[in-house]
Amino acid sequence: MDVPPASSVLANLFLGRQPILDSTQALVGYQLLFRASSENRAAPVEPGIATADVICKAFAELGLVGALGANKVFVIVDAAALGADTIELLPAGGVVFDLPASVAADTAVVARCQALGQRGYTFCLNDLTQITAALEPLLKQAMFAKLNLHNLPDGVLRPLLAQLADFRPLPIASHVETRADYERAAALGFHFFQGYYFAEPTVVEGKRLDPATQGLIRLIKCLNADAELDEIERIFKGEAALTVNLLRLTNAAAVGLLTRITSVRQAVTALGRRQILRWLLLLLYSRPGGQHIGIERNPLMQLAAFKGNFMERLARHCHANQSDQGRLADAAFLCGLMSLMPAALGLPMSEILEQIAIGPQLNAALLSRDGELGLLLDLTDSYDNDDADGAARALTQLGGRIGREALNQCLTESIAWVQSLASETG
Repeated sequence: MDVPPASSVLANLFLGRQPILDSTQALVGYQLLFRASSENRAAPVEPGIATADVICKAFAELGLVGALGANKVFVIVDAAALGADTIELLPAGGVVFDLPASVAADTAVVARCQALGQRGYTFCLNDLTQITAALEPLLKQAMFAKLNLHNLPDGVLRPLLAQLADFRPLPIASHVETRADYERAAALGFHFFQGYYFAEPTVVEGKRLDPATQGLIRLIKCLNADAELDEIERIFKGEAALTVNLLRLTNAAAVGLLTRITSVRQAVTALGRRQILRWLLLLLYSRPGGQHIGIERNPLMQLAAFKGNFMERLARHCHANQSDQGRLADAAFLCGLMSLMPAALGLPMSEILEQIAIGPQLNAALLSRDGELGLLLDLTDSYDNDDADGAARALTQLGGRIGREALNQCLTESIAWVQSLASETG
């Protein structure tokens, strides 16, 4: 059966992603989630061949592996996709083929995996529930094995983890949806985790802000109020840890400068208050108590940075020929960046905005998803959470100003930007 041409496939392609972290909460890679159309239905071709074809063309068109840098890309495959020649178009160094354990015992699948392994590809056994003799060949080859926390009780997980220790795969706790899931997995001895707990943090209301966070908010207020530089420097003098982290971030952003930025005054002069404000807002996602963890080990900070950059790119597409494009794009960046602050600070958005004064357009988007910024925020959340129907509705409401190919390109560019930021500040 013929496979649809690349243009028709990519026109309807949605790319979802879910982070996989280690025990320090550093990013190991992303699980990529593919949909053949905005209606979230299978394409009218053989599923395995269609999946392999879409994956290959998406990687070729979007350069997603290059954008992710050293992080692994977990791609779900079945027996048919694994057997397709087109799957070898994917770069061996960055891709992990995520194969259901239910088909991994098939002799033809084992032979194909061994052949691909000789070409440098690696594997993950998904939804592993028991270790059998038929699975041993791939257990000796696979790099990872995923164990579903919700389907397996502790009485099964403990002996299964003990058995896995005799083989090669590193166990990943999948379906980590809550803090309790994460703590349970860690107590069982898992060192790798995957689930929406890390991508969609819950809000704990009524939290009291620590002194370091209060200092950050004071600085943000000063910048918003266009305070004198002497006043900004005075506040920084009482926030040594914030100063160090701010200078690291501003040096990472100051591409092309001949000398490193070593003072607040230099940072403001070289980058401008607008850029300094962005980094200060990003620092709000550091861990409380003055122990500011960099973006390379902070999934919430990474997600906030991604949303800001992604929304900025979307806004530029929406207003490509308008004179106020830069102003609208800047507001979109702040909207995406600030949208996760309730999760970071443990406070409702209304209370946060009482302390950080912003414009009415941004205020309406963050509080009630109103206006174009609110629509772009809905699109960003739907797209990043693999909600094809929600993303399609938002695209329709935007009147066709953003196409799906542009959407996917923005995804790749924003991931690359976040990864470069993490590598430069790590």
